[in-house]
Amino acid sequence: MHLIFNELSFQPIATNSHIAEERFNTLLQTFNSAKEKYDFKHIRFPQNFSAVQITTSQTFIEWITTISKSKLRDLLFSLYTKPFLDDLDQDEVEIYFESEYTIDNKNVPNKEAPIGLPIAFIKSFPAISIDSHKFWRNRKIYFSKVYKNTVENATSFAYNICQQNDINSTELNEWANYCMSEVIDSEEMLKNYLSYKNYSILFTDNFMEQLFEWKANDTERYKYLLLLMKDVEIHPFTGGMGHTENLRYKGKEASKRITPIPQSDRLSYTLENNIVTFIACKGHYDFH
Repeated sequence: MHLIFNELSFQPIATNSHIAEERFNTLLQTFNSAKEKYDFKHIRFPQNFSAVQITTSQTFIEWITTISKSKLRDLLFSLYTKPFLDDLDQDEVEIYFESEYTIDNKNVPNKEAPIGLPIAFIKSFPAISIDSHKFWRNRKIYFSKVYKNTVENATSFAYNICQQNDINSTELNEWANYCMSEVIDSEEMLKNYLSYKNYSILFTDNFMEQLFEWKANDTERYKYLLLLMKDVEIHPFTGGMGHTENLRYKGKEASKRITPIPQSDRLSYTLENNIVTFIACKGHYDFH
């Protein structure tokens, strides 16, 4: 996964190199916290990022060569990956170019049309902003979509992080619950989504195969299944969601109901030695 850079947050421009360095240090600290919790790999920057004005007298590429701290310079270069427009597939490109975008809020310090924020919305990824103005600390940034072929407008928003404490905010947890589920494609991403604090997590190959079957064929049930998995940490054997059953004579084996009777697919798992192992999520009980 990637964070999408909000290029508007370059404004207001830093008055000197020292302020620019402080801003990028904050950006890196925020990214590292997001990476630790959600395993973001890079920040997607705009196409012309190197030529963007960073200070009143320097572009990014001019400014970065003057940084005295080689570690900061190397980290900034390591974050850079292909521009965020290159990350759109053909359908997403068409969605992006069917509309024009604007931020109508009177407090926004940059009146230009946003690029990164709409792409963050389309890709269901959070945006990340430089802490250059208090407006960019909003954890949801709303913008209007002006459709080119109609008089109707629509309001959308991108989840946004700007400071380290945004990583554990209600808004980013909301993103994880509603958006991150759509992009889960590996065990590591699933662990990051679940974010267990009390237990380690393991998955059988059979479980992962069944989980992605739900994702491909029944989005609503798939998202409910993810909520059941979150609930396992709180209610592993009794109570909670899914009519939890601690199976008699089965030791640490338990299950939660995914679909109603008579189909009654169940989430089957074990909890032993502080390790939750998810066994299956189709059929009834599936233990060895």
